[in-house]
Amino acid sequence: MGENPQENGTSAAFATLRQALDDAADMPPSAAKTAAIRYLAEELQDVYGTATALRKAEVLRLHEDDPKLTYAEIGTRTGITKARVDQILKAAREEAAGPPSDRPEPEVIVSAIVTSGRKLLISRRRNEPDLPWAFIGGKIGPGESPADAAVREVKEETGLRIVAGREIGRRIHPVTERWIVYIAATPQGGTDAFVGDTEELAEVRWVTPAEADKLTGNTIYEPVRVHLRRTARRNGR
Repeated sequence: MGENPQENGTSAAFATLRQALDDAADMPPSAAKTAAIRYLAEELQDVYGTATALRKAEVLRLHEDDPKLTYAEIGTRTGITKARVDQILKAAREEAAGPPSDRPEPEVIVSAIVTSGRKLLISRRRNEPDLPWAFIGGKIGPGESPADAAVREVKEETGLRIVAGREIGRRIHPVTERWIVYIAATPQGGTDAFVGDTEELAEVRWVTPAEADKLTGNTIYEPVRVHLRRTARRNGR
């Protein structure tokens, strides 16, 4: 990418976005204005999440291509602080390494990314003060595959029957520090969900990705974000 955003059309694209925002602001009060503002807000949150992920990737690329670059130099090129560069590189090293070899084997948690159209299923947990809102999931039992665990957990916690798909990715969660396996899934035979485990859950809800991002404190795993965007495009939404 050239240093001047006008060289690749970025400036023109954002001028169009700015015009859309101005047009929405000028609309008379109506349901159409409310819908337009909501749509723009959701799209902007998605753009922000994607741009943040791209900047992280660029930090990693710059460091890998030229290890002699200082954190301050990388920060200047990407528009973030030296401390933020250090955080990004440290997190990347920890994710690549996995748990230390001298640490007891951690419990492995499955997280079911259940999507229907442009909505996804999340839950509000009773005993998770650090992360009250999260995807449906739980511990993977002995001899149980992540896919089977996802089907079981969603059925137990929400009454919803799902078809488990591919593994999206796995990581140590930045808040809970648990080892999470993310599994794509879709409802089978309906989308009516309810709180099936009242000891664990206080609420289940279908939300947009933007709403989920806000409720989970912007902790959605980037490969999950990519999966959600691809799912929305595939469904023509």
